[in-house]
Amino acid sequence: MEQPKMLAVFCRSLDKTLEKKYICQLETRFWSELAKMAFFSDLSGDAVRDAIDARERYRLLRQALAELRHSYGGSMKFEARGDADYLIRRPFRGTGRRSCGRRSPETENMLRKFEEGKAAAEERVQSLRKLLEEQAPVLRARGLGRVPLLTARVIRKFEDLGWLGRTLLVLGTNALYAYEAAAAVRIEAGMLATGDVDVLYDARRKLVMSGEVGERGLIGALQSVDRSFQPVGRRSYTAANKDGYMVDLLEPLDYDRVMRQGPARMSAAPDDLVAVSTESSRWLLNVPKFSATTFDEKGLPVRIVTIDPRAFALQKQWILENDPTRDPAKRRRDGEQARLVAKLAVRHLGLSFNDSALSALPRSFLDLADRLEVPPIDEAPLW
Repeated sequence: MEQPKMLAVFCRSLDKTLEKKYICQLETRFWSELAKMAFFSDLSGDAVRDAIDARERYRLLRQALAELRHSYGGSMKFEARGDADYLIRRPFRGTGRRSCGRRSPETENMLRKFEEGKAAAEERVQSLRKLLEEQAPVLRARGLGRVPLLTARVIRKFEDLGWLGRTLLVLGTNALYAYEAAAAVRIEAGMLATGDVDVLYDARRKLVMSGEVGERGLIGALQSVDRSFQPVGRRSYTAANKDGYMVDLLEPLDYDRVMRQGPARMSAAPDDLVAVSTESSRWLLNVPKFSATTFDEKGLPVRIVTIDPRAFALQKQWILENDPTRDPAKRRRDGEQARLVAKLAVRHLGLSFNDSALSALPRSFLDLADRLEVPPIDEAPLW
């Protein structure tokens, strides 16, 4: 029910003999308390059960994919070399090759075991994929299909390339999908509305690039998802597709690294994105990471790796108080998201802002926790 209607229904239920001043006092209190409310609701027991089941299957799928790529990725076959055949192993997403020896009963047995193991691993992957696809409509019907399809495809591509959680972290509003999934709540759609993805790049980690997509860096990865993605200008940190959906590449402000190595980029490709440094994300690479599996609009799982929700809340509060040039509407939502995520972290995830895990953050950041209005655990409800 919309908030004005809620107020009207509640006020009509009061005894009409109440004096007008008391009605006004109650109305003032109503809106005061409503402003403090978190914009989310708890999931039903059935939704939680189905989500847990799907996440476990997805965990098994990721394990099966890792085994398939690590143990059985690439190819193995006999190739003629001079006057003899050699068993050659070519790795997954690699250009190198390794000889396992000349054709013999031992190498023939090695090839047979490889082919049998690969077939079994592929069958396991296909079986788990089918189960998740069959369960997707149920999850969608439960209201669990949350992440926009294009956002999910972009994040899955980062995962597939091995970048997610290693060199790239999801920032901004899309991180809320991970927090709500872990907290078993549903955040109001208005708090999640966004037309872009912010990713934080850890330029300290060396990327292993392979294949055409990897060698073209972030722009290559995005164009493999949607061919219409193009950089917004020369040496831009933003790529946009034909519908105006944007991906921004950010990095923490680090003058020393920039002076030594220049602007951060994920590849040497001339059209690849160049990361922009942001003051508010300076310390975010040193805070704990946070990972959760949620579901896209079709009900299929997607894993999001982002920053600790407490760091998210503190960063949003820092932006609210230290960036006077930010659009007023965005500043208001910064404050709402900061308080919402702080409440989820404390009340639903059992986290504390006094945790030593946040010691990498400066005191000026940590002191902002006092302004987040996180209610104590034993707070009594209004009604």
